[in-house]
Amino acid sequence: MRFGKIGLILCALAGMFAGSGAMAAGRCGLVTVSGGVANLQYDPFSPAAFGVTITGVTLSRVNGAGGEKSSEIEFYAKGATSAQNGATLTPIQTPSTGQGGTGYNQNIFFGTNQAPPLLNIESQTPAPGVFRWAFSGNNAASDTFTLNFALTLPANLNLIAGGTLPFDIVYSCKGTGGGGPFTDTGVYPNAITVSVTVLSGLQASYVGTALDFGEVGDKTTAEVTAAPATYTTPSTNYVRVASSGPYSVALSSPNSYRLTYPGGNVADANQTLRYSLRFLGQTRSTASPTFTTVTCQRGGTDAASGHLPITATLLEGGQGKAVSPQYGEVLVVTVTPLVSSTPAGIQQNCAAL
Repeated sequence: MRFGKIGLILCALAGMFAGSGAMAAGRCGLVTVSGGVANLQYDPFSPAAFGVTITGVTLSRVNGAGGEKSSEIEFYAKGATSAQNGATLTPIQTPSTGQGGTGYNQNIFFGTNQAPPLLNIESQTPAPGVFRWAFSGNNAASDTFTLNFALTLPANLNLIAGGTLPFDIVYSCKGTGGGGPFTDTGVYPNAITVSVTVLSGLQASYVGTALDFGEVGDKTTAEVTAAPATYTTPSTNYVRVASSGPYSVALSSPNSYRLTYPGGNVADANQTLRYSLRFLGQTRSTASPTFTTVTCQRGGTDAASGHLPITATLLEGGQGKAVSPQYGEVLVVTVTPLVSSTPAGIQQNCAAL
């Protein structure tokens, strides 16, 4: 007499987020980073990379007292989180970008898993992966410059539905006037924040073996209940959920946690075997069959935190029951992605339940 399989029903919703960036500067450097237009819909479960052009990113220098002005600045972008690793950010040279830039058409983004380039504003040319701008004069018209970027996001980035995609700028610069010359270095956190729509979706599957109690036709109920560990399925079986946002999980048992054979009558105690199920912190059985839907934190696109263990325990033996080579039931686990605005207070760490 054997227990059957777990079925999954998946649904899909979508979420969206956007953002912008502006930072204060030190003695020389950039006083603001603003603008930029990008409309990118990112599916974290797609096998393809996604690209978009970010236009109109305006960078402005500091003008200090006594004629103090930045003359050159160089920088690269770095990821704020490991979820951005693998992205590329490339300054694009166009006829309208002017003559002050060096380092166009190369990737200047470095993830948390990469060694950054060496900044040296005093060198004749910037290092690979570094963009440099030479301000053309000591006047207000020279205080700003505008860049366009090509952004590429690789497939399967572990991005959060409803979050933002910020890039830090690490800079080195030099200037004159106001008692100069002088240099400055620093980091502008979240200097460029790209507006990206991350689809809220998920993948779910059952991982493990069938929840199988083995042959119990010769076992009495007293024998079974006296050795619950023997008649409990391994805790290594689980429902795997990969998700970019929060999700809910529901569970139903068509037979109210009773196994029966094909064509058997679940209302006839001689044709059923009762069992209990432990899932997401709840133990359900024929005596208490109603499962309360659980709202879970995002599992991540790699599902590292989306392993939801499931175990079953037999509650009676098969001795005296109708003889059949197979007793079983198919449970229905419904995993549904939720919008990113779902209150954090009701989201649980479901893998720990």
